[in-house]
Amino acid sequence: MREPVPAGGFSTADTSDSMSMDSAGDQASSQANSCDDSVDAALTLASELLALANAEDLHEHPADCFSLVSSMSEAMLSLRTLVERRDDQLSRLTQESESMARAQADAIVHSVEIIDELERTKQSLCDARAAAEEAAQDTQRLADTIFEQTNDAVLLFEQQTCVACNEHTVSLLSCDRDSIIGGWPEAFRLATFEDGTSANEHLRECFHGVDGEKANDIEVQMRSSSGVSFWSEVTFSSFSMKGGGHVLAVVRDITARKQFEAELRRHRDFLNNIISAVPDQLSVRSADHRLVLANDAFCEAHAIRRADAIGRDMKELGLGKYAEQIERVQEQLNAKGVSSAIEDTYIAADGAERIASTKHSLFSDAASGDNFLIATSRDITEDRQREERLRLLASVFNGASEGVAILATDGCICEANPAFMSMTSDTLKRSLVGSHLNEALQIEVEGFDAILDGVSTGTPWSGKASAHIDGKLARSLWISLSPSCDTEATRNQVIALVSDITEMENSQVELHRRAMHDSLTGLPNRVYFREELSRLVEQANESGRGISVCFLDLDDFKNANDSLGHVCGDKLLCLVSKRIQQVMGETAFVARFGGDEFALILQEQYLSKGEQALLLEQLLYTFRAPFQIDENEARVGLSIGVTRCPADSQDVDTLMRNADIAMYAGKNAGKNAVREFTPEMQDCVNLRHRVQTKLRDALSGGEIDLYFQPKITSGSYELAGCEALARWRTDEGKFIPPNEFIPIAEQTGLITALGDLVFELAAEQACRWDSIHAMPDIAVNVSPHQLRHPRFIANLESILERTGARPEWFELEITENAMMDDVELAVQVIDQLVAMGFRVAIDDFGTGYSSLSYLKNFNIHTLKIDLSFTCDVTTDRQSEAIVRSITSLGKGLDLRVVAEGVETLEQAKLLESLGCTTMQGYYIGRPMPESDYLEWVANWDARKDQIL
Repeated sequence: MREPVPAGGFSTADTSDSMSMDSAGDQASSQANSCDDSVDAALTLASELLALANAEDLHEHPADCFSLVSSMSEAMLSLRTLVERRDDQLSRLTQESESMARAQADAIVHSVEIIDELERTKQSLCDARAAAEEAAQDTQRLADTIFEQTNDAVLLFEQQTCVACNEHTVSLLSCDRDSIIGGWPEAFRLATFEDGTSANEHLRECFHGVDGEKANDIEVQMRSSSGVSFWSEVTFSSFSMKGGGHVLAVVRDITARKQFEAELRRHRDFLNNIISAVPDQLSVRSADHRLVLANDAFCEAHAIRRADAIGRDMKELGLGKYAEQIERVQEQLNAKGVSSAIEDTYIAADGAERIASTKHSLFSDAASGDNFLIATSRDITEDRQREERLRLLASVFNGASEGVAILATDGCICEANPAFMSMTSDTLKRSLVGSHLNEALQIEVEGFDAILDGVSTGTPWSGKASAHIDGKLARSLWISLSPSCDTEATRNQVIALVSDITEMENSQVELHRRAMHDSLTGLPNRVYFREELSRLVEQANESGRGISVCFLDLDDFKNANDSLGHVCGDKLLCLVSKRIQQVMGETAFVARFGGDEFALILQEQYLSKGEQALLLEQLLYTFRAPFQIDENEARVGLSIGVTRCPADSQDVDTLMRNADIAMYAGKNAGKNAVREFTPEMQDCVNLRHRVQTKLRDALSGGEIDLYFQPKITSGSYELAGCEALARWRTDEGKFIPPNEFIPIAEQTGLITALGDLVFELAAEQACRWDSIHAMPDIAVNVSPHQLRHPRFIANLESILERTGARPEWFELEITENAMMDDVELAVQVIDQLVAMGFRVAIDDFGTGYSSLSYLKNFNIHTLKIDLSFTCDVTTDRQSEAIVRSITSLGKGLDLRVVAEGVETLEQAKLLESLGCTTMQGYYIGRPMPESDYLEWVANWDARKDQIL
């Protein structure tokens, strides 16, 4: 292999030879100089010798001649020696010159080879440079392709100035490239966070904080030049190019991801709400007995805070007994993954001992492999108490003196108590079960099968029958048939109460008492009351001592009667009558007119007016306590109307009418109150009658007009539409308040026509506003009567077609109670309204009895918080908590939340902080006619900064 060739073209060996030749040359030159010196010396000596020989006195100097000859001889010998050395040196130089010539020839040949190899290397370098330039061009094209074709916006910065951007940047920001390049992008400057605060400084900090090893990213909300907002993830990374530092910014549109995350949060919140709404206790524990999840029922039952309890050991929470329960069912859990129910007692948060039935099940997380234990506990305290009461009732059943039998719907006996068995034939005592009631008692009741059918459907029956048992004398039996109130029974049954009334029928006094008394409660009836009142009025006229007539009507009795059944309703009336008698004492004449109406007569000879008033207030107070009916509990109130004789009238019918008017005045004033008759009450009755008469004419005579109350959005305080409210101005120019004519319209059935008229007026107004490019966003109230009307939807469609209005201009407000009256109908009607394009709001939300299980079925858009909560929100923590819950619920269900009745700035600010999206009330704007409303809208932007 050839050795490397130095830059000069000669090898190392050639260089060494050249140096050797130079040294030999120097030596030869030195020797030549020495030889020349010797020759010069010899010539000098020869000249001196010749001079001496020519001298005339040669013979006189022989020694000198000899000395010269000797010196010359030595010089010649020296010269000879030098010449020989020079010859040797010349011979060696000649050889070295020939060797050097040969080396130089080889070097020339070798240089040619090296030059050839250098040319080939140069060509290779040229080829490599061309390939590198082509690869660089390919890399540049690839970079340009990636830069332009990526789905993200890419911006290149130098010294905080954008110097380049791709086409997607222009598309995403909806602006031209020139407006981006040359500075800090406008979209970056206007970027905000989720709470609306500016993100510009944070973007600049991320920009300046990048280094070669780490990139910075941030999520912000940007707005394009076209006004479209979108969420973006901005990533800054640094790199060096052309000797300078540059920053690359990648803007990725993550709006879809943000929406997905929001949806995930909504589903998570919805699931958490459902878990918390479960009435049974639910808890999840890890394998090491640490609490992982607990619902509200669990936390409330054990008086713990969820935030403090999650992640802690059950024993630390004082719930070590749960670990003991697991040990008892460990074998079942290992075998089946679920255990049977365990009944155990625990001390509730209120200190009471409760009984819980707990089931356990195992759950394994497929993702992490972790095992969890799920425990569900149900409070069965009432169930066990109910069982105890049933045992007690069974003892009462067996020990009752009256005959009691449980019948099938065909009249056959299923069970009977000893008293009933004692009334039957001796031949049937052993085979009583399965025999017919008529056969067992040997009675004949006309239309008995039809009676049984009626009782089975909920209509109690009682009547008298004659029995000829075993040929003995006829006995009169009073038989009461009522449907079983056992809602868990698998079949309908009839309760038969049989009483031997032979002796009662033989008593004329008892017959008269039944004619003059209420059969259910035993109190005097209306006939007896009127006779007694007539007698006492005559006595008062003679003695001058006054009397008071009181009419009593039970509040909310219908709800109790409908929920508990008529049998329990009858029992409730009996308990009510007893409580009235206990409170009022023996001096009061107590009567029941029927239904839930009672009456009193109080005499001043026994009780003064002040004592009467105190006694009536005491009666109201005692009705705050519930009535216990078997295993049920019922609550009713009292509305009492009082009139006095002779102060108000001396006529019996007038007194009874006055007491009735006063009683209904108490009901209209809020119930649970005592009201004394005044002439103004009679005027109100007369006014109600006149209003009812005139309202029909007003609906067709153009006296009903609309006022509009504005609504604004929270935060931005922009106009969010208005609510249309009916106002009645008579042809004489007198305003009749809505709280006077709307209740009358509801009572008389005119509310449907009124509602249709209000919507038609609102539709016409919306069309006029639309024609002048005003925002036609109007909320219209829908009454329960309209919602139930079979032509409600058809009437709306007809009005829209007749006026040309569009359904999306309107939001229909339906009260919570109206929806809950008939949930199935409400869901059907609301779905139709939404399909037409209307928006639907639940009005007075929070005052009814709706639950999450019903709320999720309604296709609604808005929750409207009742003003009773709004007015107390700044002073009452419970109202604030309710408002907070409603706004949280609305947010979780993606509903708009409107707070009505906002009357102060403090209320507005607090409602805004609680998450209400829209506000309405006198502080923002009172209901006003169209012209004033349009003026309010025009001036709102200037006024809102002053009041908000």
